[in-house]
Parts: sequence; C-alpha cells; structure tokens
Amino acid sequence: MQPQLFNPLTKAELFLPSLLTIPKDQGHIIEPKYAPDGSIRFFSNEISSYFTVGEEGLRDIYFHKIIVSSNDLLRTTIVIYGFTKALALARPGDQTWVLGPQLAPYTLKHNEQFEDVYYHDEDQRFYAITHFSMVLAFDLNGQNVELICPAMQKPCWRNRHSDYMYYIIILSGTLLKIERTIKIYKEEFNQTNKVKTTGFIISKSVPVVIGSSYSSPQWVPVKDLGGYSLFVGCNQTFYLHHKVALSIRPNCIYFADHLSDMLPENVSQDVGLFELRNRQFEYFLDSDSQSNWPPSIWFIPSLSIS
Repeated sequence: MQPQLFNPLTKAELFLPSLLTIPKDQGHIIEPKYAPDGSIRFFSNEISSYFTVGEEGLRDIYFHKIIVSSNDLLRTTIVIYGFTKALALARPGDQTWVLGPQLAPYTLKHNEQFEDVYYHDEDQRFYAITHFSMVLAFDLNGQNVELICPAMQKPCWRNRHSDYMYYIIILSGTLLKIERTIKIYKEEFNQTNKVKTTGFIISKSVPVVIGSSYSSPQWVPVKDLGGYSLFVGCNQTFYLHHKVALSIRPNCIYFADHLSDMLPENVSQDVGLFELRNRQFEYFLDSDSQSNWPPSIWFIPSLSIS
C-alpha cells in the first residue's frame, strides 16, 4: 500500500506516504491489521460491517486517481479514494496524508463524490469536480476553498445500464467540464459485463451578470477546441495541441478505460477518440475481447520526475 509514481523512460520514482495513513472520516476506516491470509480489514463507513480483501483488491476498488501539481520539490499530490471518493493530500517529506476539502451530501440519499482534480499553475490552485458537477478550487495545502460552480439541479443518475464520468480542465484560461456517457451491458453467452463510451459533452463555465452583480456561472456547450485535443481516463486530465504533437488529431477527446467502479471484471478495453465536429467515435481496441486490466492510461514522454 506504498504508492509511487514511476517514469518508464527515465526510471525515476517518486514515493508517496502509505495509503493506510489516510485519516479516518465518516466514509473511510481502514484498519491496518492483516489476517493470517494477508488480507486487510476495512469499512465502508462507521456503522457498517467490515470487509476483508487483499492488498491488490483494496487498491483496485478503493483508490481511484492520483494527481500531482508539478514535478518540483514543492509539489502537492492528491489522491481520490474510498467509496465516497474523498480527497487526501501529501507534500514532499510527509509521512502521512491529510484530508482535503469535505463535501456535504447532495441529497439525503445521495452523497457527492469527487471525480477529477486539475492543477492550474497560473493561480497555483487545484480545481475539483464532483459527480453532480460542483466545482471547488483550493490551494496547495487544501485550504482557502472556493465554490466555483454549484451542483447541477437535474443530474444524470447512474444505473445498471449507464455510467457517467466527469473531468475538469482549464484550457486557454477557460474552465471546461467534460461529461462522458458510458453504456453498460452484459454478454449473453458468458454473462460478463461490457462497457462502451457512447457520448461526450464539453461545456465551459460562463459568468452570468444580473443587473450589476454576478450570479452562479452557467455551463455553455463547446464544439471547438481551437486545435487542441483532450486526454481523459484514470490518469491526470491534460491537453495537447496538434502542432506540438503532430500525430494527434485536433479537436478530439482521447479516452481510456474509466468507470465509477473500476473493478477488473468491468474494464473491457474502452479506448479510442471522439471527434467534436462530426461527433464520430473511433475505437482503438476491441471492447468485446477479454478484460483490460490493469486499465489503459495516457502517458506523456516529456513528463519527468525530479
């Protein structure tokens, strides 16, 4: 349970605090006690029964995404973790994680969950988006939290047939939200789950002026990225211009495997690109083949760990 970031080209490694050091909260309790078979005891909340699972199983279902602010010694690392998808932060030299901004429940029956985090270097803040499209900004210490956009009033509800993932990025100074629709279906001959991305919507945050004051921003659809393309999945969300990376297509969303519940049996090579202008998909892998575990991720060769 000792995570590390690894550059496959330079072989550089960045070690992070043990994930077992994340503090307890209402939706997260892990007892670092091993059973004779090597399993770990953990709880989904304070009042539920406990479960036991191996280290790899706990990692696969419990820790969703790691985001790093930069490659220098002042970097902050964020992990999205747990069944409620909360945030924890660590700085270089830290021996433990600290809790990030906390979310109130969306309704009495539905919790808010963080889906993606993006670091904007110009104002040195993180921007985090939840499943209900609430956007928060906070500093490198997880403090000075600001509500950028409130949650949607009529969200898309996940069900056994559809999943929805949300990503956030700032492109040319504009805050963008990427909504991904994923179809979930079951193979008749072997009853295994299969998934396939079937839609994307990109929206930008636009302030609304009423009289002499500002109200909550609105999300306005975006149909052109000005030659840039976005990359989304389990890794950090990023963008590239086609004149910098000559082999990529402009105005596309490149996507890799990503679900709200990233279980090995649910990951089925859902990798490809989506062209914004003609709204056409191109799938790189055969989604009807065997499980794609560990899932595919995007890698930037120029990224170095120092």
